[in-house]
This record gives sequence, structure tokens and C-alpha cells, in this order.
Amino acid sequence: MASSSTPSSTTSGPVSTPSVAPPPSNKPTRILACVLCQHRKIKCDRNFPCSNCTKANVKCTPSTPAPARKRRRPNQDLQERLARCEELLKEYATEKPEGSVTTPRASQLPAYDDSYLKWQPAGQLVRDEGSMRFIDNPMLSTVYDELRAMRQIVDSEDHDDNTSDTVPDENSDLLLGDGSPNVKIEALWPDAAHVIRLWQIYLDRVNPLTKIIHVPTLQPYLAEAVGGSQSLPKNIEALLFSIFLMAVVALDADECQSLLGYSREAALQRYSSGVRMALLRLGFLKTHDLTILQALVIYLISLQGRYNRHAAWILNGVVIRIAQKMGMHRDGEALGLPPFEAEMRRRLWWQIIMVDSKYAIFSGLSHSLLPRNWDTKPPKNLNDADIFPSATEPFQDREGPTEMIFCLLIYAFAKFLVETPGFDTMFLLTSQSEFVTDRDGSGPPEQEMMEYRRTVENMGNNLLSILDKYCDPLAGPVHQMAINMRTHIIDKIMELITPAKHQPEWGGEVRTLKDNTFKIAVCTLEHNEANYMSTKDKGFMWFSLAHFQIDIFMYMAGQLCHRTEGVLVERGWRQVEVVYTFHPELFDTSNKLHAALAVFILKAWRKREETIAQRTGQRPETPFYVDRLRTSMPNDDYKSEPTPPDPYTPAALAVGAHNGIPDNSLDSFLGYLDASALDWDMFGNQVNGGSGGSSFGAFGMGPQVEW
Repeated sequence: MASSSTPSSTTSGPVSTPSVAPPPSNKPTRILACVLCQHRKIKCDRNFPCSNCTKANVKCTPSTPAPARKRRRPNQDLQERLARCEELLKEYATEKPEGSVTTPRASQLPAYDDSYLKWQPAGQLVRDEGSMRFIDNPMLSTVYDELRAMRQIVDSEDHDDNTSDTVPDENSDLLLGDGSPNVKIEALWPDAAHVIRLWQIYLDRVNPLTKIIHVPTLQPYLAEAVGGSQSLPKNIEALLFSIFLMAVVALDADECQSLLGYSREAALQRYSSGVRMALLRLGFLKTHDLTILQALVIYLISLQGRYNRHAAWILNGVVIRIAQKMGMHRDGEALGLPPFEAEMRRRLWWQIIMVDSKYAIFSGLSHSLLPRNWDTKPPKNLNDADIFPSATEPFQDREGPTEMIFCLLIYAFAKFLVETPGFDTMFLLTSQSEFVTDRDGSGPPEQEMMEYRRTVENMGNNLLSILDKYCDPLAGPVHQMAINMRTHIIDKIMELITPAKHQPEWGGEVRTLKDNTFKIAVCTLEHNEANYMSTKDKGFMWFSLAHFQIDIFMYMAGQLCHRTEGVLVERGWRQVEVVYTFHPELFDTSNKLHAALAVFILKAWRKREETIAQRTGQRPETPFYVDRLRTSMPNDDYKSEPTPPDPYTPAALAVGAHNGIPDNSLDSFLGYLDASALDWDMFGNQVNGGSGGSSFGAFGMGPQVEW
């Protein structure tokens, strides 16, 4: 009965209730591979148990399909915003430029015209995933607001997305090389005792002259830094690496060996690699973070005097673009930023301006290529203790001396450089004006020269007013440094713009343009010596040494091969001794540039020996640098090379032939010539190995290459 009733019940069910049964499906059921075959990534025959599990004598477990994703319903707000974006983009694409507007020529543009800023909107700062971007196009700002709101809607509905760490930028190695792939960044971190010492050296020797960081804000991270970099935020790690590097730059070789237990060169290489690796890991080209930019600027400052100045200027252009993308060219108050952030951005922006102006002049450019429409105010005269992140009211200048004095002075000079384009060229032309004949041209108009002289006088008065308001010689070494720097700037510029006929050497040792250029080279090196002597006991000598221009020194050395008598010649030989005393790296003749310089010095000294012996009957005592250069040269071939051409004009030997300009007319531009561009193999190929100055690797600070 039971057996007969069962089939009848099952057959009658569908007939009596047909609406309950599911509709028939022609789609076959998908059979998935078993769990073991999926894990081993081998083909499964999809039988249970499968052949693979049978052979392995293990339990065959069928895998289950992933649950179907919940279909997202159309979001009305999202669709409305998307339609709004489409309308804005259509409006932006169809917008026609005004045909009546013409672009003025570069020569007609004012040196510093801020009328554009009166009607231009202040722009907008956009924060996104820890990054900050600046947008000053009103249309694109509206579009970006819509896109950001759309993204927030999508993110709020999608809870399955996992936020990952910052992905390193694959383009960053074009600027900073590929670092040290076989070295972990943790291995480059200094020992616990060295962390504190390097930090203190930075505070004593570097921070007073740069004021990029806010010490009270960064100080708490030192406790974590002593234990290693693992627990530090990655941007703080990069910033501290740059601080350690800059501290080593501020040490001399003996101090570094005594403090760290290894050579200065090894320390520079170690912490330079640390900065590069940290910046690459952060993707600094696309991560717009103030701390990362601080690390990059400090790294750029550390390159002064150590790397090719032209390549460093190019890298500074990248820094300017990053800063501009962060909106640092617009004052923080106009952007509605908190007072503390606005002040720190001012400090960093003006430091970038100073570095860029300096590198531009050293690279032979008459004007820094900064964005034209910037209005960032100069920093306030405030100590670090006077500003704090929680401040809500704008800061006011402190009356009296502060730790900002040197930076305020330098920033005022930077403003002069930016507002007075072409001043350096005018000075050089002024120095030539006494030697230009009617056939060669009339030279710069006297009215323009007088205007530039008045501009320089105004700049000097401005610097003096800053010292009167905020400087106190008894307030510390940085105030004494500021006083000396103001004197150095004014004296050097006034010497350049003073006509040759009004100088004491006129008519005596200075009769030609070449004589005047030689005098300028000697005076420039004498200014360097004055800076060395005034800073060596204050811990700021690194700043003076970083401004040494080997091209000027090499020019003077080449002239000494032909000039044997006179007061200027004696002053020149005095500077040869000073330079080799303060720049012992020049004794490294494995560097082809240094070896070529050694050839000049040895040839000039041989000529000087002969001249003094003929005049006095006795040979002079051989200076220490001549003995060291003779022993450091690889063989005697260099000592018998022909005397360098007269005049020696690095990087411009063929310019006169092509342009019809007399060779000696190029001498006055010696400050902007690049000795590294000359083929120093003309002295032979006896110098093997070594690296003649650091190139930028792929385009960045990579491995060194030969000159």
C-alpha cells in the first residue's frame, strides 16, 4: 500500500497544483571544479569524487559558486549630478575665446604685474585621499565638486572596496633614479644616538638659515624615530631622512667621522639614498602633501655645491610645479586656510623662490621662471613658538628680533630678483661699457643703468630697514650672519655696477675688458673668502661653501698662466691658496674637471716660479697645494701639457667663431659659464676612472657618471 500510494501522490501533485512548480529551464547546471583542484590549479574532470582526489586518496569536496552580487539600483542623485557634469563640460567646450584680446610680447610684460590678481578668483584647494590640489579655473572647480560628490555617493554604497596604501609612482624614478634596489630603507636609518645628534646639528646649523620646518610640531616624532622608522608616518620618515642628509652637509669631514664613525661621503650617500627611496615610495609626483614637499625642498638645498647646478635647477622646476599644484603660489588667507598652515606654506614657498632664483642665475638665466600670477605674502617675523596648529586668528609680526631674521633678509633679496628681471645682465653690460667702442656699439643706455643703480640702492635700504626692525647682534649667530650677508650682497652688487673708470685699478692693471673680467673673478673669490671667515665659527660655513663657483676659479687659474705680475695677480694667488684650503675635494684628480683645474694651477705655478726666479734670483717656496696636486696626478704627462689657451672661456670656446663676437667679450659672463661642458679629454686620457661630478642618473639623482 505504501509503495503504491507513493507514486500516485507524487504524480498527482503537479497536476493538482501546477502553479507551484518552477518553470522548466533549458540552461544546464554549471558544475564547478572541486576545492582541491581549484587550490592546486589543475584541471578537474568534475566528477565526484574526481580522478585527482581519488589518486591523492583525499576527500573530494565540491566547490560552491559565489553568491550573486546584489544589483545596485539606479541612484537618482548620482544620475542628476552626472547630467550636471555633462552640461558643464558642454558649456566649457563651446566657450569661445575673446577675439579682441592680444597677447603682449615678452618684452612688454611688466616685471611684476599683479593687476591680474585683482579680478582673478583666489582659486580652490581640493583635498582628496590625503592629497591637496589647487584649481583656479571656476568651471573646472564646479566640475570637480560634482565629480567628488559623485564619488562619495559611489563609495558610500560600495562597502566591498578595500582602500590600499599609496602606490609608488612609476614616473618618479625619472627624477630620483631607482634608488638602491638591493638595500632596504630601514637599513639606511641612523642609529638611535645618531638620530638625536643629527637632529640637533640641523637645528643649530641649518634650521636658522632655512626655516622650512616647524620644530615644535616635528619634535614629538623624534621619540619614535630613535627606535627606528617602522612606526613613523611615511611622509615624516622622508622629511627626517632629508634632515639627516642636510645635517651631514653641514658637517665637515673630521666632524662627520668623529660623530658618526664613518666618512662624510658615505653618510651623504646613505642618507641621499634614504631620501630618494622614501620619496619614490610615496609617489611624490602625484602625492601633494606639505610634509613631502618640505622633504623634497630640503633635499634640493642639500644638492647645492655637490651636483651639477643646471640639473638641480631643472629639478627645482619640478618642485615649483608641485608647489603650484598645491596652490602655494596663492596666499593661504585668500584660500581660507588656517593661520598656521598659511604661515608654513609662506615659509616654504619663499624658500622655493630663493632656491630657484639662485639656481637660475648660476645656470646663466637672467630671470627665474616662476608662475607670473602668484601673490603669496612673505612670512611673518615670528618664532616657531609663536605659531601653533590650533590658532584661529591670523598671526601678527613680533616686534624685535626673532629666529626668522636671516630668512626675512634673504626673502627680501629674492623679491628683488623676481621683480627686477635682467638685472644681472645689466650689471655685466655695465662692466663692459667702458670698453665698448662706437664700432662695437653704444652699450646700455645710461638712463637704464642709472635706474638699475637706484633699484639696487632701494633694495639695500630695504634690507637695512629689516635689520633695524628685527635684528640684534647680541641675539645669536644667525643675527650676526644676517648683518654680514646684507653687507656682502650690497658690496658685491655695487662693485659690479660701478663703472670701471671709477674703480681704483682703472688705468693701471685694468685697461681692457679682459683685465676687468680678471679683476671681477678675483673680487668674487675674495667675497667668498670673507664669507668663509665670517661663518666658520658660527656653524654656517656649509652655506658659504655651497655658493662656490668652480668656473670662476678655473677662469682665474687660466688667466694666471699668462699673468705673472701685479697686485691683482698676487691677490689671485692668495685666492688659490684659500680655495684649496676650504675645498679639499678639489685634490681628487680622479674627477676630470678637478684634474683639468690641476693642470691650470701647475702650469701657472711653473710660470710664476720662473718669473720670481728671474726677478729675485731665488725660487719661491712651493705652496702645499702644488705639492699635493703634483703627487695626486696619475703621471707626469699632465705636467708637460701645453699651456691653456688665452683667454680660457669654458663652455663658450666656439661661440665667437660662430657669432662673430670677439672671444674676450665673453669673459665678462664667466659667472654663468659651465666648465663641465668642456671636453677635458683635450688634456689627454691619462685620467682613468672616477666620476667628475654627479649627473642626475636617468634624469634624477642616480649613479654618478664620468664627465
